[in-house]
Amino acid sequence: MRKSCSLLSNGIRVFSTRQLSWQVQSSVIVERPPQCQPPLDPLIARYQHMRETLRIERSVYNDFELAAESRKEQIVSERKQKFPPKHKFDLPEYFSSADEKALLDPVKNDDYLPLKPQGVSNTDKTSVKLIKPHSSVFLIVKSGEGWNFPHKVVDKESSLEEAAVAALSTHPDNKDLCVEVSSRLPVSVHVNKYSRKYQQHTQLTGVKTFFMKSRLSSGNFSGDTFMWCTKEELGEFLSKDVLKCVEPCLK
Repeated sequence: MRKSCSLLSNGIRVFSTRQLSWQVQSSVIVERPPQCQPPLDPLIARYQHMRETLRIERSVYNDFELAAESRKEQIVSERKQKFPPKHKFDLPEYFSSADEKALLDPVKNDDYLPLKPQGVSNTDKTSVKLIKPHSSVFLIVKSGEGWNFPHKVVDKESSLEEAAVAALSTHPDNKDLCVEVSSRLPVSVHVNKYSRKYQQHTQLTGVKTFFMKSRLSSGNFSGDTFMWCTKEELGEFLSKDVLKCVEPCLK
């Protein structure tokens, strides 16, 4: 509530009150989910190996099936030597359903995990498909006030969801990025109330930012004013109050 004072000629002060409005904007959190399962912890790998051994010992396999089970690792090793992939991130084309589990073992056969093509660095923060394949990454863009999630002021006749989609579609660095909004309801809200002096200048009480969660469908941004970051890396770029609002909503 803003109060203004005027002094009449007879010395009587007259106060008038006027309700200032809030500026509402929608900010979209674009998530690219993990692309593959991370390598197993050595202790968990030993536990799974023990369970697999007990399963075979207690099974009703005949001698031929037991021999095939015991020779799985040897078969995989032989095929690796006989049919090496073109580079270490290629998936072999020769394995069958019987060998699939052994071939994709993330501990013993890590070379065959489809993490990334050859010659691409894990430190490339502009690559939506290749950076951090074991964890979710989130899109942030650089604006005048620093790094933030893409955002747009909500028009009177539009919804938060429509403004979130427009924040991406109208962004100058959007090459061909498409997203799917997870929910029509915001996952969090950040309130920034202006000082009295700035309220008089802008005729606004402050800004309310509603965060909408979305998932990447396809495409990417272009240029050097964006990057994909993990949840832990967001703290290096976002302000503390914004991070405090959205952190519980991030995986």
